[in-house]
Amino acid sequence: MEAHASASETPTSASATYDNSLTAEAGVRVGTDDLNVGVGVSAKTGTVAGAAAGLDGNNIFIEASYSDITEAHLTVDATAKIEGCGGSASLDAYAKTGTELEIHAQVGDHGVAAGAEASIGNAVGVDAEGTVALRGVEATAGAGVSVGEHLEAGGSAEATFKDGKATVAIAGDVAALIGVEADVKVMVDTKQVVADAKTVAAASETAAHTVADTSVKTADAVVSIAKDAGKALDKAGKDAGNAMKKAGKGIKKAFHF
Repeated sequence: MEAHASASETPTSASATYDNSLTAEAGVRVGTDDLNVGVGVSAKTGTVAGAAAGLDGNNIFIEASYSDITEAHLTVDATAKIEGCGGSASLDAYAKTGTELEIHAQVGDHGVAAGAEASIGNAVGVDAEGTVALRGVEATAGAGVSVGEHLEAGGSAEATFKDGKATVAIAGDVAALIGVEADVKVMVDTKQVVADAKTVAAASETAAHTVADTSVKTADAVVSIAKDAGKALDKAGKDAGNAMKKAGKGIKKAFHF
């Protein structure tokens, strides 16, 4: 393994990373863009550390992580979507040994998000996650279980609004020989909701105009039929009157009146 280190700085932020790890992975995915399934395997060993802090617009952020770990993963995931709706599911079976630390926080006009996690020891486990999306609303839930000689604790929470997307999330895990993990996340794309509302309003307006036009045409047709019926009755009345006059003259002539 060859170690790599880097650092960067901008007028509003700074970051640094150290990577002395080796990673190998392989996978395959079948299906279409709308319906597909993927299977992958990966392995990683070594030390990775990083830190970053700064300003993102009117938001302050800080994040740091350290891991000295050897791990292997087998993952399976599936995705399906149609007409703005869909869902996904994933399963991750893993084995790991080592130490991991992670912390992150964000505060500003986009909201608040913060979390931290630490683990040490050996463990095997399985994590599962599912997501359901319906137009502009997306909900994600996950859970996991692990077994081994390890200690692990962590949690995070988020309430943010960025680029028209409102997100609320909470996650946590705790482990001592046997561990459990659970997380829930809901995201609402307000831009999509507004777009759908405009579409519904436009369709309703079109339908209203169509109904109004149809009503006017129907009323005109009824009036026309009524006029025609009136003319027909008037003509029938006149024809009947003329026939009666002719009959009267015939009777007078027959009896020499």
